[in-house]
Amino acid sequence: MRAFLVLLSLFLVGCSPVWEEPPYEIYYIDGAKTLGYRLGEGGYIGRVDEPKLVKTNEKYISVYACPHKTCAFYYIDKAKDHKFAEADEFVFGPYTKVQFTALVKKLGLPNVRTE
Repeated sequence: MRAFLVLLSLFLVGCSPVWEEPPYEIYYIDGAKTLGYRLGEGGYIGRVDEPKLVKTNEKYISVYACPHKTCAFYYIDKAKDHKFAEADEFVFGPYTKVQFTALVKKLGLPNVRTE
């Protein structure tokens, strides 16, 4: 019985998201990690592939991600995002560290540190 409970616990932990701030969540599909907009009932709309670090504030989500093995900085404007929006309307990037640092100061983005 204990073995069953341990296996059940591991299964439930394995199904939980890595990071979430509704409606946003990092989820895995076929081994690929994505920051997406949760639609409910297991449905998502992808926003940024292969996120490594995520920081958020009232207005923005800052992401350090490595899609296609090239790492860069991105940000999402939460006020412009909704489930029917196209990602290019509110997901901005890729940016270099220097470019992103300037945007952090200019827009008040949450700072994502890679070190």
